[in-house]
Amino acid sequence: MPISLLTDIKLSGQPCFDFTDEMESASGSWFGGPIMGAYFLSCKDLKFNQPLFSDGIPSMIFMPDRADEVSLIKEGELLRLKSVWVCCGVIRDTQWIRPEQLEHILVLRFNPSAFYSAFNISPSMFVASPVCNFEDLVDQSWLGVIGEMYKVNSPAEKLTVMNKALSASGKSSYLPYLLEVAIDHIDQRKGNTTVSDLLAAIGGKVNQRWLQRNFIKYIGMPPKRYISLQRFIYTYGQCDRSKSSDFSDAAISYGYYDYNHFQKDFKHYMGIAPSRYRWK
Repeated sequence: MPISLLTDIKLSGQPCFDFTDEMESASGSWFGGPIMGAYFLSCKDLKFNQPLFSDGIPSMIFMPDRADEVSLIKEGELLRLKSVWVCCGVIRDTQWIRPEQLEHILVLRFNPSAFYSAFNISPSMFVASPVCNFEDLVDQSWLGVIGEMYKVNSPAEKLTVMNKALSASGKSSYLPYLLEVAIDHIDQRKGNTTVSDLLAAIGGKVNQRWLQRNFIKYIGMPPKRYISLQRFIYTYGQCDRSKSSDFSDAAISYGYYDYNHFQKDFKHYMGIAPSRYRWK
C-alpha cells in the first residue's frame, strides 16, 4: 500500500476508524478476526508518485468509485489496475501514480491466515505479483460482494458488507499459538530481532524448521523475510519524520548493522538510494 499511509498505521499502532463507534467491533487485533483494521485515509498530502510497500499483511485498497482505475509504475513499466487492488508479499520499486483530485481511499488489512482461507488464495500468488487486481484472485461470488460494497456510501456500510460475507464464508482464521507468539514478538520489537532470538522468545518449544514451515504456510513468507519487512518500515518511518539527513542512528536503533545495511534494503525495496530519495 502507499508507504506514507502504511508508515502512519505502523507508527500509530492503532486500528484507525473515522467511523469508530459504529464499527468498533469489526477492528479486531492480529488474532481477533479476519479484518485487523479498516482505514479511511486522506490522500491529499501524498506525493504524486507514491512508493508502495507491504509489511506482509494483505491489504485491500478501495478507490472511491467502482469505475476508477489505478496506474502504477513498476521498475519503469506502466501498469493499470481496477478500483479494488491488493498489496501483499514483497513489493519492489513500484510507485502509485496518485490521481490529482483523489481525496481518500479505504484500506482493509487482513489477518493473513483468514485472508488466504476466505478468498481461497495461495500466498505463492503474490511472489510474482505482489500488487494486483482483487478480481483476478477470486471467484464471481466475491465480485458480487464488491459490487454490493460500492452500492452503499459510507465506509462503515462497506465494511459491514465485507464482514457479513466473511462471516458467511465460514472460513477459519486459525493460527498455531506459538506462531502467534512469534509474530507478536517481532511486532513488539519492531523488527529489531533475529530468527535465533525469536526461537529463544518462544522458549525453545519449536525448532527453526517448524518456524520456517509455519510462517510460509500461514503468513506466506519465511520468518527472516517478515522480520526484514518490519525492520524496514519502522526505520523508514523514523527517517521520514526526522529532520536529519544522517539516517545511521535510526537504522542502527531498529536492528541494522550499519547504514550500508539499511541502504542495501532501501535500494532493494524502493529502487533508489536513501540519499537520492525525495523525503516528505
